[in-house]
Amino acid sequence: MFHHIRSKIKRKSIRTLAESMDIRGVCKPGYPGFLYVEGEDSSIRAYVKEIKRMKWQSVEIRRNVQESIPDDVWKNKTNKLETGRLGGPYTVIEVDSSEEMSKILRAAGLEEFLRKAMTGSHD
Repeated sequence: MFHHIRSKIKRKSIRTLAESMDIRGVCKPGYPGFLYVEGEDSSIRAYVKEIKRMKWQSVEIRRNVQESIPDDVWKNKTNKLETGRLGGPYTVIEVDSSEEMSKILRAAGLEEFLRKAMTGSHD
């Protein structure tokens, strides 16, 4: 969660970093700013490190959940593991409202994750 995400340069960096690190996500710019991302653990760690290096008024990781991937997980044409619940290309899409972000995350089966992230629950 961010105090705000307004800078077009930072918003572009959020997308291009995700694309270069095989990460998918959803971002709600504005105040407050929200960012949900998913991908391989090492990629997410590197991504978060780069995002945090940018100058922000406030940034907080509200939820961090790791899921195991079955051995028979489907691989794409480049033989990379297809991970996560969002599907689609490796990028971060922007949405205009918290409602739109909630709709996407609920459709991906992330309703409980979203609820806990919004309330700051760490259980």
